[in-house]
Amino acid sequence: MPANTRGFLYALIATICGSLVYLFSKAALNEVSLAQFGFWWFLIAILWNGMMSAHPKGGFSIAKFTRADYRSLLLIGVFEVVATVSFYAAIKITDNPTVPSFLRNLEYLFVTLLGVWILSERFTIKTGTGALLILTGAFIISFRDAGLSGFMTATAGLMLVSTTFYAIRTLLVKKHIREISPVVLALNRAVFLLLVAVVFILISNDSIIIPRSAFLNILAGSFVGPFLTSNFQYSALRYIPASKAAIVQSTTGLFVLLGALMMFGSLPTHIQIAGGLVTIAGVALMMLKGKAGVK
Repeated sequence: MPANTRGFLYALIATICGSLVYLFSKAALNEVSLAQFGFWWFLIAILWNGMMSAHPKGGFSIAKFTRADYRSLLLIGVFEVVATVSFYAAIKITDNPTVPSFLRNLEYLFVTLLGVWILSERFTIKTGTGALLILTGAFIISFRDAGLSGFMTATAGLMLVSTTFYAIRTLLVKKHIREISPVVLALNRAVFLLLVAVVFILISNDSIIIPRSAFLNILAGSFVGPFLTSNFQYSALRYIPASKAAIVQSTTGLFVLLGALMMFGSLPTHIQIAGGLVTIAGVALMMLKGKAGVK
């Protein structure tokens, strides 16, 4: 299979699996606290990734790691913690998981802007127009009432924090993806987040005993999320530029939209759906650069 085709296939699988994360996590978070959720979600994720690491072809290898590689894992882990905690907090408080899934497209805006700032990539008219569309779509999604305060809900604020840190994480991963394998990155992420969840469990005196239905949702979600999504997302970056993977993954909200209707029997408002479609158009326009653009 050509490398380019393989990369797009991995990105599509990551997108479909990623959409299921919103659904399973929302179902579980309706029954448990964020700390309880994080404890079981990432503990099970470590088990899934651990089994893959134990396989001879699992890709787990740290034998040739340098101190710089370990420092990179530490830095990536810190950004993952802030981004992921904000992400799941947004899912917990939202009425419909489709809303944060559309707002997640802000990440691609920040990836592009950071690329211009840090990597000196070109900022074209097409890029600027795409950025404007993403911001416009985000404002439409976040609109709550006629007042100015309606433009910033708690969900939107948390997703703003989350996507900013995810964007930095993406650039760090892209820089080190040749030295650090996807399964190592996925394990690193799960370990960091499990440790944070344990700390919050101890601070809040939460019990680790949760309802059976919540556990089953976490079991399924941690398989498609921290395991499948993480590995396919990181693997896609080995074969195609982050910009092309972003176009595929920007459609996550559409899959979540269908899933939310089937699982919860609910849809976001018409204006929020319209805003989500605007963000997808913005990502596509921003990432479809001409040959003169920097990949």
